[in-house]
Amino acid sequence: MQRILLAIGGAAIFCAAVTFLLQIAIARGLPTTDIVLVASTATLLLSIAATAFAYRAFNRANLMASELERLTRSLDAAIKDVSLRCDREAAKLEDLTKTVTGRLDSLAAPQPAEDDEDETFEKPAEKEAAASRRAKQAAPVVAPAEEPETAAVDVALRRMIAGGQADLSLQPIIAAGRGEAGGFEVHFHIQPEQGKPVDIRRLQRQVAQVGAAAFERLAVVTAAEAVRRRLGDVSEKTPMHVAVSTNLLQDGLEFATVLDIFKLHPALARSIVMSVPADLLASGEFRQSLEQLTGQGLRLAVEDWDGSPDGLASLREAKVEVVKIAAERLLDRGKGRKAAPGGTALTEAVREAGMDVVATEVASEEDAVALIEMGVDLMTGEKLSAPRRLKAEAGIARRR
Repeated sequence: MQRILLAIGGAAIFCAAVTFLLQIAIARGLPTTDIVLVASTATLLLSIAATAFAYRAFNRANLMASELERLTRSLDAAIKDVSLRCDREAAKLEDLTKTVTGRLDSLAAPQPAEDDEDETFEKPAEKEAAASRRAKQAAPVVAPAEEPETAAVDVALRRMIAGGQADLSLQPIIAAGRGEAGGFEVHFHIQPEQGKPVDIRRLQRQVAQVGAAAFERLAVVTAAEAVRRRLGDVSEKTPMHVAVSTNLLQDGLEFATVLDIFKLHPALARSIVMSVPADLLASGEFRQSLEQLTGQGLRLAVEDWDGSPDGLASLREAKVEVVKIAAERLLDRGKGRKAAPGGTALTEAVREAGMDVVATEVASEEDAVALIEMGVDLMTGEKLSAPRRLKAEAGIARRR
């Protein structure tokens, strides 16, 4: 545009100069033929200049149009690629959402009358067999340390840590009030070369050449990458709960790597919940590390809280947003402390403090219904919904 205006201005000056010279020639009485010759020459020169300028402008316009078309096609291809990736990710999470919805529908649906009659006239042997089957379904599958498959799992763990990439299994935290998932517990999906795959949330034992801090750091990194591929604010409504411990907080290098991730990608922070044991908060030893996490926008959840009033104050001080309590504790089963509050009082105290209660290890649908009646909206357990595999792609950050 600037060049066009400059050319127009130059042409105007040229025309003015020619007109001025013609006026002088007429005033001095030059022959008409000379005046016409000068005017024709000036017009011809101006036409040649205008033609050259127009030709150059036309070529440049074609080049710009071609470049714009190329950029448009590139942008269109990029948008389609992002759309396809988002569609694939949405399809993966849609399966989990359908599972949660199905579980909620089964909780809300009344039991058929025929089931009661069958159970009434069931033989004792059949009752024992049915009870055994229910117990096997309710209990999570944990490979004992002495089983041969344990060695294969350890090998797969070492390979996963060394490679810096992992597959996740997500266990929905059911939000009964919303009728959907209220979050996901992050597990590592370990597929040994021999034996059945296992899902591991925390390292419950020492594994040779597998550092607990590296294990937890990789869990945070992989969960953050899974969150990054999700859409909109869905991630904040259904955050990833990653189990961490003193192992990560006291390892300077691994902990710094985790902080760097959320410094580089601050938008991911509200979609990750760091789930820590209650005794870690009670000690106060890692208060500064926890403040660094919350300072980045991450949320905190506490596990296995004893329910003491002093402990509730410390949870508020540490900016804990989620309190995870075993369903057996909330339903006042088993042996507890004499001065400990009941499940209903415990739930009300946590809610009044501005924190959410998540019932863990829910073993049956009957327990789920009882918890809902108590006012507990969030719950998780193998019986409600087992972890489902979610294949992960390359992570955001690897160990430095």
